[in-house]
Amino acid sequence: MWTAKISFDGSSALIGSRTLRNKVNVFAFPLSYFYEKNHVIVNATGVLLGEEKNKKAFINNLKKAERLVNLEFNGDFFIITIKEPLYAKTIYNKEIIHLAPALIDENGQEIINIACFEKKRLDKAIETLEKAFETKVYYIKERKIKNISIIKQAPELTDKQKQAMSIAIKNGYYKYPRKTSIEELAKLSNVSFSTFHAHLRKAEQKLLPFFFEK
Repeated sequence: MWTAKISFDGSSALIGSRTLRNKVNVFAFPLSYFYEKNHVIVNATGVLLGEEKNKKAFINNLKKAERLVNLEFNGDFFIITIKEPLYAKTIYNKEIIHLAPALIDENGQEIINIACFEKKRLDKAIETLEKAFETKVYYIKERKIKNISIIKQAPELTDKQKQAMSIAIKNGYYKYPRKTSIEELAKLSNVSFSTFHAHLRKAEQKLLPFFFEK
């Protein structure tokens, strides 16, 4: 199967513009979709990460979006229905398989992992993204899929684990090459190295299998 990992500047998109404005991070996985005359209707589920005041501002702002159809939160876990532009058909169709939740970070950047049996379908998806956004293709290659990560329920992170994960994402710990170290993140959190490291590793054990594809 052909697979691709792609990032794009979603700071002008429905979700990305609001993660940027409110400084939160979102993991989201599409559940289903259908086509209307002028839109692709997407049902998705996910998890919201960030400071409590920022999460509340994000939710309030999102509720005002014209393309929002439905939204339900249970803690940090959410189910959402949104209207996407028709060009999103190249991303949401019967040939494309989403391998893991997308990450939409607090800078409005979105990272997706998708797959298809035909490379030309991925090429078309990438072409669509490149026309609409500033896009980076990490890879497009043929390989056998080991698993597909789907958010079944909200990962049960403690407040300290959520805070550690949010600080790590915010400061580029998961970028390549890494922009910071655990020692530096611990200083930002005003806790010891061992304490921060423990919180971050426990959060990763619960959350990262839903996102990172090796």
